[in-house]
Amino acid sequence: MTTRPGLPFTGRLPRLALALTFALLPGIATAQATVLRIDTGRGRPVELADRDLRALVQDTVSMAHAGKPPVRYRAVLLTDVLARAGRPVDSLRAGKIGWGVLATARDGYVAFFSAAELDPKLGPTRVWLAFEADGKALPADDGPWRLVVPTDQKMARSARQVVSIRVVAIPGS
Repeated sequence: MTTRPGLPFTGRLPRLALALTFALLPGIATAQATVLRIDTGRGRPVELADRDLRALVQDTVSMAHAGKPPVRYRAVLLTDVLARAGRPVDSLRAGKIGWGVLATARDGYVAFFSAAELDPKLGPTRVWLAFEADGKALPADDGPWRLVVPTDQKMARSARQVVSIRVVAIPGS
């Protein structure tokens, strides 16, 4: 076994450190990945990267948090995200509204929206998927994406740290 001059350890330790570093990299990449997984209920799930979402029509929407000044979010409509994934909401008609959307956060928190309430022709509820707050990327404790639902009286469905969206059938419909 050889040692390099000036280094107090043998050749095994650097190789072990290097191996551990590469073993940990997939976990690090996953933790920082900005890919939103969307299960449309129609075959394989769709994965949209941050750039795919930012390519959609963007809006600025404000929402106040627990008595604090309103935050201005840069966001895309959830209906546009669903359409991009192959599950448009604007084609709803009688007998075809028996589904909804579950948005899941990193910690397992879930927000639910019926397809009917997401349809702009049926009501005033608009749900945005935000990626910036006050001109900056969402902080780690809010991102990579956050739901913004300004018409809700409480922020219960304005989930933060959203990592996946799943379309589900409503039982009995």
